[in-house]
Amino acid sequence: MARNDDFKDLIYILVNTRDHYVISNGITFPGFIQSLKKPLANLLLLKHKYDDTEFHLDTQLDYILKDQVEQLIRKGVHKFGEFCWVDFDDVFSLDTIEGEELAELLYLGHMKKHLSLPFFQKLNNRFAYLTEDDGWLNKTYYRYWTDFYDCLGGILASRLSEAKYDKSIIGFRKKKIYPPIERNVLHQLNSLLTEGLVFSFQHFSQERGQIEIPFWVVGDYYDMDEMMEKYLAVSTADVPHGNIVFDRKQKEWQVNLNKNGN
Repeated sequence: MARNDDFKDLIYILVNTRDHYVISNGITFPGFIQSLKKPLANLLLLKHKYDDTEFHLDTQLDYILKDQVEQLIRKGVHKFGEFCWVDFDDVFSLDTIEGEELAELLYLGHMKKHLSLPFFQKLNNRFAYLTEDDGWLNKTYYRYWTDFYDCLGGILASRLSEAKYDKSIIGFRKKKIYPPIERNVLHQLNSLLTEGLVFSFQHFSQERGQIEIPFWVVGDYYDMDEMMEKYLAVSTADVPHGNIVFDRKQKEWQVNLNKNGN
């Protein structure tokens, strides 16, 4: 199946609450970074093919300082294949990493799974970001679920702006910016997010002063080709399980669940 290279048509989310990670399709590193309310710090690279890095001698690992992240984004993370990292606050904290912690970090980057939850006190990391093909299949650990909701709410709003702009008949029409979806709105989807949810921007609609982003429950997948096949089947045969709705007059988001969704 052809891959959704532009990652504009849909976002797939599968939340694992016990182990604090999210499987996603359609969320890229630039979108992730730009959606965070609290800026990202430095990146300790566990697996990568990026050349312009710093090197930490004791751990034999490369890292990127926070003021170098924008340059990485410009060069295009998707070009580098494997891209696995954890964030850290202070370069001096890298000197305190001991053998067991280093072994856990190396295992995390190599196997794309944890030995113990990958939140290290010395690094004070909020995330572990693991992918072999950025945007197609990402596994992201979140220390704080507030970061996840901020990320998802920001990305959904941003993607709607892009989708509407792409569909505009007037090529020079200014892109409409929508506010991020609030955490309390997304909390209404908690149980569905643990089942595997697809938000479709291909099927968004506008009527009576509202914009609707439909979503379908498709199940838990780690193979994104299989997920895409299931999504195409259910989105063709079934009405959405619900919509995220933006009220253009009130400038507010809400969730509408469809009782007829299968």
